[in-house]
Amino acid sequence: MILYFSATGNSRYVANTLAKELGEQRLVDLRAYMVKDAPALTVTLSENEPLGIVFPVHSWGMPKFFADILENMHIQGYEAGKNYVYMLCTCGDDVGKLFEMWSGVMKKAGVEADVAYSIAMPNTYVLFPGFDVDNPEKRDQKLTAAPVAIHHVATQIKSRTKGDFTHHGAMAGLKSKVIHPLFIQYSTSDKGFAVDAATCIGCGKCQQACPTSNIQIVKPNPTKEGKLMPEWQGRCLNCLACYHYCPTHAIAYGTKTKGKHFYICPL
Repeated sequence: MILYFSATGNSRYVANTLAKELGEQRLVDLRAYMVKDAPALTVTLSENEPLGIVFPVHSWGMPKFFADILENMHIQGYEAGKNYVYMLCTCGDDVGKLFEMWSGVMKKAGVEADVAYSIAMPNTYVLFPGFDVDNPEKRDQKLTAAPVAIHHVATQIKSRTKGDFTHHGAMAGLKSKVIHPLFIQYSTSDKGFAVDAATCIGCGKCQQACPTSNIQIVKPNPTKEGKLMPEWQGRCLNCLACYHYCPTHAIAYGTKTKGKHFYICPL
């Protein structure tokens, strides 16, 4: 079984490709469990069945709310040493101490983490100063290298290799243990989002793309006539799916997205 979460498509592509490599038939999209008041996730494993978890790295850690899903999931049929448990994360570059973080979360769920891998995919986060999506050359290099990297990971999973094979990067502890908690606490607000009324076409693609169902399409002033536009509801990951999926690029985040570019996984 593979559990996966994806916002702009990178992790969805990786999860689907990995499933094909492994001949895995059970692929579970965790977006439904990211919404407010979602029921706890229940996982039932057969004897010796591997459990894989695929997700994107957000600021050198796990996406907001994602750890809660894993900590509170109900796992039936799991036996340490028999059910091999692995993680595969997608990242723009490095992941810090993510394996340590993920292992702790899985331990709370009563599961022993066996191995972790990371795969570089095109950047999607554009709100930090100096951050933008990859240029076309770098983007295409990552997309071309991804199938080979996934095949290598699949080979290791089949062999039930154990260990941490993620790309930590420089100052890994600082990034995951200091910057990531600050990011989750102070940089996942949706209050900065704004819509250009002249450009917005009210198509609802931002609403469909939002993994936490945080966007409603409403009239800006219900007492007046006007076209429908997105309105954020306060449960935001800062995954920027709404920003990237908008077909007319009508969504901005204050001045932080000015001059920045857009990306959706083309695979």
